[in-house]
Amino acid sequence: MPEVDYAFLCDHVRAEGGLAHVIAAGIDTIYQEQVPSVANFGLLARITYTRAECGRPHRLEAILADTDGNRIAHLQAITTPTWTEGLPPGWRQGAFMALNFGVPLPKYGVYSFDILINDSHKKAVDLRVVPPPDSASSAG
Repeated sequence: MPEVDYAFLCDHVRAEGGLAHVIAAGIDTIYQEQVPSVANFGLLARITYTRAECGRPHRLEAILADTDGNRIAHLQAITTPTWTEGLPPGWRQGAFMALNFGVPLPKYGVYSFDILINDSHKKAVDLRVVPPPDSASSAG
């Protein structure tokens, strides 16, 4: 079964030539002056496949939902990984899922990007949306 090696939110991501170029990785909290609002993100996930899983299509999904389970956004793609000849025995083929997107944020609170591969949940990436800290009360 394909697995998610790691996944995180960032400002922007680009995958090219087996490398991921990432700006401002590790976002888990964003400050919004008001809600509802919209925010732009990058999502990077490294997915690994066995040799038998390569050469066939796999459906990748990232679903943003709030704590009540309300679906906010649904991103999906089909990928067909290619096996790299010469990998060591037992090695898994790695491939990136690199997405840049804007999403609505209807309210303050906790959200989760759930990553599914072939309808199987593999990873959750949490996100908090909060008002900015009160600069007057934090001064001094």
